[in-house]
Amino acid sequence: MAAVVAPPYDVISTEQQETLYARHPANVVRLILGKEADRYSSASAYFLEWKKSGILHRDETANLYLLSQSFKLPGGKRVERNGFIAACRLEDLGKGSIVPHERTLSKPKEDRFRLFFATRAMFSQIFSLYRDEHGVLDPVMRKAMEASPGFDVEFEHVRNRVWRLSDSSAIGTIAEFISRQKVFVADGHHRYETALLYRDAMRLRNPNWTGDEAFNFIPMFFTNMTDPGLVILPTHRIIHGLGGFDQEKLLARLNEYFRLTHFGTTGELLNALRNERSGKIGVVFPLEPKFSLAEIRNREPISDGSTPSLLWELDVTLLHNLILAKILGMSEEDVAKKRNLEYVRDEKEAIDAVFEKKAQAAFLLNSTPVEQVRKVAEAGYTMPQKSTYFYPKLLSGTVMYSFDDW
Repeated sequence: MAAVVAPPYDVISTEQQETLYARHPANVVRLILGKEADRYSSASAYFLEWKKSGILHRDETANLYLLSQSFKLPGGKRVERNGFIAACRLEDLGKGSIVPHERTLSKPKEDRFRLFFATRAMFSQIFSLYRDEHGVLDPVMRKAMEASPGFDVEFEHVRNRVWRLSDSSAIGTIAEFISRQKVFVADGHHRYETALLYRDAMRLRNPNWTGDEAFNFIPMFFTNMTDPGLVILPTHRIIHGLGGFDQEKLLARLNEYFRLTHFGTTGELLNALRNERSGKIGVVFPLEPKFSLAEIRNREPISDGSTPSLLWELDVTLLHNLILAKILGMSEEDVAKKRNLEYVRDEKEAIDAVFEKKAQAAFLLNSTPVEQVRKVAEAGYTMPQKSTYFYPKLLSGTVMYSFDDW
């Protein structure tokens, strides 16, 4: 299995794409991110060929699929995140029991829409959260996980195990519980919204649709937001090529809103940043002072009248709305199209970009607490793009879903 699975399409670099292609002729990268001239028709051809030849197998029974991902945290502690994969009935986001938390862009949706139409399938799941503070579903899943898993694969330092759950009583217990919950889309907003577009297009093609057709559903991974293995990592920002950029002027403007503390080393800055209080952003410049911690003085006077106070509690809002927009003058379109802006997951990579003169400054963030994500989503608001990075990602190619008859 390790030779044929892949990460989600949107985190695969060109180099990794080549590696996955070379790893196995049936690696799922050929379906989710092909390198052929027409990646959509090639994905369709591969999918059809693999179904006919038996490379892909359709389960004959109706199952849920339990998923365990075991991995190490940066400090070395091993944790495990558990959940299940099921077909979920599509709803317009925010108008029913399924709610988003991040804004989306149109270009990724266009790409996935073309892939959906070409293959009539999805090869990975939407990542979602539900609330089960008392662990109602834990005994159901634990019992099923006592058996040997359907597969057990280590991929990029994460152990992935999947079990089939075919017991109708257990499935009924899970389905009934989830039907009474709010479900929060954690990762995969673009694919979810694309699936809505695909559903609506298929309904137009099938005017006698009933609602039970496969295109009315989407494959979704559900995990409890109180699961001890639920990990959110931060995504940092770097700016580059920004006209009129002046480090001294930026520091002066930052000082109007933030208490600035300067440090001599990267380690000192990161230790101060990781203190659990919110309202802190690490700033790295090429010139002295190279390492600064910016702590918001008072959130009240910064409100622009259009941003809800709940969103101002987020560090990522302070960065986007106050620093990038108000101080540096970057528009929403600039940020959306990543003009002079890059998102970087590794803090060392962000810092190195500054000292290698690839960036004018780096802004380092702490991760967004899952409780803040829940509050924002329940209130009907959305956070800036790349506000959360749920780790680890779900593998593509483990459990696939067809919008069509096999």
